[in-house]
Amino acid sequence: QVAFAGGHDDVVLAYGINSACAVASVYSHRDAVTGLDLILRNPTNPPSVLWRQDSTHIMISGSWDATVKVWSVTVSTGETVSINREPLAELFDADSSIVSVSAHALADKSIVIAAGCADGSFCVWNLHCDGVKVVIHKETAKRGSGPCSVVRWTQIQNRVQLFTGFSTGKVATHELMDGAMRRIAAVSVGVAIQCLTYSEGILLIGCADGGLRLIQVRGDGSFSTNPTLWKAVNNSKTSPGITSITLAYIGNFIEGSAKCICCTGAEDGSVAMFELKNGAKQ
Repeated sequence: QVAFAGGHDDVVLAYGINSACAVASVYSHRDAVTGLDLILRNPTNPPSVLWRQDSTHIMISGSWDATVKVWSVTVSTGETVSINREPLAELFDADSSIVSVSAHALADKSIVIAAGCADGSFCVWNLHCDGVKVVIHKETAKRGSGPCSVVRWTQIQNRVQLFTGFSTGKVATHELMDGAMRRIAAVSVGVAIQCLTYSEGILLIGCADGGLRLIQVRGDGSFSTNPTLWKAVNNSKTSPGITSITLAYIGNFIEGSAKCICCTGAEDGSVAMFELKNGAKQ
């Protein structure tokens, strides 16, 4: 079990959970690392420029230096990690410092990468197996839009979609269609967005006011209801802003024992864990 982290020292570290220490590192950027994502190799992916012979993952990093880099990673048993020192690709098309990244593997063995920027713009690339890099979308910044604080790919049936969240409180959906991005829907939650996650038709959004917003998402990526608000999720007195969020399902769906567990991390270092039942917090 390995966790990857980047910080203000411009280095990406791989931490062994059981060994409780750094097991690999790479000097990645010329400024703080602000976003990381990992793609697990599909066993059917043959060796290529993108997928090296022994690589098990591809890591994507974004930085305040306005670049996105793509790395070959090998994770073996015993928390043995190797990060190739030379990036597979370097992407220089972002208009300002990068504050969030997300990546997704496509059926044609290529990957799509999205990066949200500090000026409110975001950029999307398609990186092919032969190493060819194509910018397929650049969303220009609008005056007073604030940072694009979070980007997150998801696949709903055969639809590959991208959620973007902004410090203005806006969240939007785009769909990848025929090599281009098409906007589907947008809604405002009224307060700065700091993180989000999607699963099984539910979009959960962590905000700067310490509240958690739930939006139901239709199969086409459009939003079906107004956001549901849960205030001060991590601390009812201080209401620290939510900076990270994840969903996990435990139990057995067939037997009816499955539970949806949500975990949130906040600016004060607190962590909250609770169950979601029929779109309600328990």
